[in-house]
Amino acid sequence: MLDRSGVPDDVLELLQVLPGQHQVELDPADAPAAAHSSSTEPYCPTWATHADPTVVQSFSVEGETFLEPLVHEEPNPLLYPMCTVGIVFTSAGRRGSGVLVGPNLLLTAGHVAPWGASSWSMEFVPAFRNGNRPYGSSYVQTYRGYNTNDNVTGHDYAICKLFKPLGSALGWMGTASFGSEDQYYNKRYVSSGYPGSYGQRPAVELDMGIRDIDDDSPGRELEFALRADLGPGWSGGPLWQHTANPYAVGVLSGTEKDGLDPTRLVYAAGSPMVDLVNYGLANWRP
Repeated sequence: MLDRSGVPDDVLELLQVLPGQHQVELDPADAPAAAHSSSTEPYCPTWATHADPTVVQSFSVEGETFLEPLVHEEPNPLLYPMCTVGIVFTSAGRRGSGVLVGPNLLLTAGHVAPWGASSWSMEFVPAFRNGNRPYGSSYVQTYRGYNTNDNVTGHDYAICKLFKPLGSALGWMGTASFGSEDQYYNKRYVSSGYPGSYGQRPAVELDMGIRDIDDDSPGRELEFALRADLGPGWSGGPLWQHTANPYAVGVLSGTEKDGLDPTRLVYAAGSPMVDLVNYGLANWRP
């Protein structure tokens, strides 16, 4: 075997990690108004089994059986569209969540990305579970989005170009924004991601209804009741409609509390998010 004992650590890392190449930071002041309808289409490959997480009663992985609790559950990550959701690791030591939204496109929270680093990497692992990588992974080549400096805002999203077209094999979710608040309020949602309390396992929150929509801060914030504090790591996870054609309408930015109001989950949403995905589809297709 090759003796690598004298190779510097930073060179050894290059043998395992594909460094990113470009970052494009956008100014929220230049973003279009969030309140108009737009969308991109999902894709479910012919081989995939489409499943609704709200009707899965139990499933088995490597001989282990998992049951569905009422609010939060560990979904079967091998079924569509759950297989499009994955964990994000960055060279800054951060961990987040993300979702495939195109053949080689990852959508995540802007604050997950390592903004400003001259040397950086981001790795996306779809269907990750306790170290298992059933579909491999891909590093990010470039990303474009909003640097929120860890603030919870309605513009907290970034689109990433992957080196590998994972979506071509696994499929991807569509994305959508709506012109009126009523179009958001009259739907129920699912959220997926990798919260810290689940360790290295995926989680899904079911039957979510919007409590408030805030358009005062930069972008559009969709606010939900915090039914259980699952810890960090869920940031960037998609908020999506569990229909036959799943559409992500936002990504988790974080939590916020105003005065005596209860703490709420905040998802960054609106047409600027869909615009980012459309940019990737138009300019970064493999």
